[in-house]
Amino acid sequence: MENQLAYKFDDAQTADRFLNRLKSGSVKGVRAKRFKGSTSILATYVIESSDGFDRTCQELDDLAATMGGSEISIG
Repeated sequence: MENQLAYKFDDAQTADRFLNRLKSGSVKGVRAKRFKGSTSILATYVIESSDGFDRTCQELDDLAATMGGSEISIG
């Protein structure tokens, strides 16, 4: 199953750093691109966890938080 999460940052420079970290493979299996402007990023990945806990989501949330970002609604 594919999952998408969007993150908002205070400025475009920080969003770029987050995007570059994801594109470099910092969080395994995640594809990323800009989302609705220069300060938000959309992360997409396939949920492969068999134990019911989605570790990728937590890793993305933690990485975004260290850069001052927060999850936003996609809709």
